[in-house]
Amino acid sequence: MRTTLVLMLSLCVLTLAGLADSEPTELGEPDGKFVGGGGPMPTLLFLDLDDLNGAITDAGYPQIDQVLFANGGGGYVGALDGIRIGGFGVGGSNLSASESRSVSFDLAYGGMMIETAVQAEDDFTAVLGTMLGFGSLDLRFVSGLPETFEDAVGNPFVSSMTKEFFAIQPYIAFESKPFSWMWVRFQLGFLWTLADDWTFEEAEFAGPPRTLGGLTATLMFRFGGGGQLPLEDLEAALDELTQELEALDDSDSDTVEPSQTEAVEEEAEEPDAQPVEAED
Repeated sequence: MRTTLVLMLSLCVLTLAGLADSEPTELGEPDGKFVGGGGPMPTLLFLDLDDLNGAITDAGYPQIDQVLFANGGGGYVGALDGIRIGGFGVGGSNLSASESRSVSFDLAYGGMMIETAVQAEDDFTAVLGTMLGFGSLDLRFVSGLPETFEDAVGNPFVSSMTKEFFAIQPYIAFESKPFSWMWVRFQLGFLWTLADDWTFEEAEFAGPPRTLGGLTATLMFRFGGGGQLPLEDLEAALDELTQELEALDDSDSDTVEPSQTEAVEEEAEEPDAQPVEAED
């Protein structure tokens, strides 16, 4: 599964490089405007946990709330009106409890995102993209509370298990710029995961959910700047740097160190020092 993700990410990078090297189209040449930065990403996830809740309620535990609040952060860099690349990660937990039992549900995921933006107005941008990454799901079951030390060591009151998953999340977002130093982004997406088996210490076993999915709603506050980098200025700067490096190489080649043979011949040509005779 990790190999598949690496191949997909490599394809995205190659696609980005191809778009950067492509010829101008009838829409015109790129203006060189770019943005970059990051910030917090509070997120609401509306998960489908019917299979998991069915299994744990049959065992006498309370069901897990399917609305999860997650927090995290992310960022990106790229064209203001074009391709961007970045990443983000979020995580959250829910605790469901009854009189004697409780279940803790912890979810965290993140990865690389690639997106394309279309600037409709000066301060409004529409974005379409996807995230590819990994995550983990942790469950912790508590059944009763021990009254004595002997009860605590003699009965399994707590059990926990973990499973990892591959995640993909396509999304659409809308950005606005209320201040010159901050962008606000509202993002709607759909999270889909393909999970491994559960692990408990050294043991592995199958169990729901095999796939986990649901709608996501994210509010991102991006702090960072942007600017404009005309391609002509970039090419001129590179040409100037190349000329300076060539001139530096030429100056180094004009300064020749004397060889070891020439140094020995120069020492041989110098007159020997006359010994001083001692007076009687």
